Amino acid sequence: MIGRTLDWFEDFVAGGGMADAADTARLELKRQHCLLVMAEARDQARELGLTPRLVDLATVAGLVHDTGRFPQYRRYRTFRDADSANHAVLGLQALARQGGLGHLAPRDRLLVRLAVVAHNRRALPRRLAAGGDAEALVLAHIVRDADKLDIVRVMRDHFQAKGAKDEVVFLGLPDDPERYNPAVVADIEAGRIGNYNDMESVNDFALLLLSWINDMYHPRTRRLFFARGHVDALFGQLPDTPAMRAFAGRYRERFGPEAP
Repeated sequence: MIGRTLDWFEDFVAGGGMADAADTARLELKRQHCLLVMAEARDQARELGLTPRLVDLATVAGLVHDTGRFPQYRRYRTFRDADSANHAVLGLQALARQGGLGHLAPRDRLLVRLAVVAHNRRALPRRLAAGGDAEALVLAHIVRDADKLDIVRVMRDHFQAKGAKDEVVFLGLPDDPERYNPAVVADIEAGRIGNYNDMESVNDFALLLLSWINDMYHPRTRRLFFARGHVDALFGQLPDTPAMRAFAGRYRERFGPEAP
């Protein structure tokens, strides 16, 4: 199952190459992200003890979850949905038009499509969250968590890279070392995920990523978020002020491995 999907995916990505080196690098960034989310989703499914079929479907869904990023970038030169189109919908369209899931049984194809359409929602669609389809719900949670873990890795690498911040990766946000929006901090402390519309600087992107702890479903995801050093690295990007140090302490006490 995964071998055929992987072959399709690689052909799909290769078929839309771009001449400019910066464009090529951004598309390669998304290609690598898809491959790593595939691995994260597979590992999460195995840890949950799912059936081999569901492990395979989680792996497939992880691979194709961001299929829409490729036509999105080629068409609009952005990864910001608000300035272009919903990349999950673009992904479903590409998968349907180019037969990306054609080798799957109808039921399995539906489950992967549901995971793709749900992966970038601020919250799960109400009907899915209600749990009427247990298989769809478990796959959606797996892909959403796997996606978050790897996006944090991607952004951490870009935060720490030397030179100017990539305006596409950082959504055009200004890089002001002392600036951040307290509204994003308030969301985290209230148990919410941050809002993209509240991001006013690169620092707010770090806070948004930290807010995802409130939407990580599996204990493994939260554990790895800390164990891989992501939390420390993200706080390391934020202003070293008494208020921010106090917030970091509350965050670790509430969400860290030793939290009750």
